Amino acid sequence: MRSSLLLLLLLASCRHYAAAPPDGFAAFELKSGDDFRAVSPDGVVFRVRDEPNKPEADLPFWKEALKKRMIEAGYTFFAESDIKAQSGEPGYLLELSAPLGPRDYSYLVAIFAKGSHIVIGEAAGEVVRVKERHDAIVTALQKTTLR
Repeated sequence: MRSSLLLLLLLASCRHYAAAPPDGFAAFELKSGDDFRAVSPDGVVFRVRDEPNKPEADLPFWKEALKKRMIEAGYTFFAESDIKAQSGEPGYLLELSAPLGPRDYSYLVAIFAKGSHIVIGEAAGEVVRVKERHDAIVTALQKTTLR
């Protein structure tokens, strides 16, 4: 038990952020331990991860690059807004949708740029389910602390 807790703390300390699950979601760990993950009982998934900021750029660059990439990939633009992490860094939230088989899915992605890393928060699920959990997801993204 002690070794499991120590390993979890060491893995969490490698992250360039601290995150918590949205209300109504349960956090879980995968073997890699690199990403923070949570899921709701109705199948909405939530993840926070960090990536190298390469090319090293500021938030306006990543806002434009993210939106362009997602629209070119076939997602339908729904909304965008500025958000702020709990630690004070400005961020960008992009809300998209896409069909998957007979169902439509929503995809929310937030990005924060800090130094040599970018922190990305994502949520995805059926449109109706994500809509019901939208406020809890955005609140969890805003509670992210960048290190």
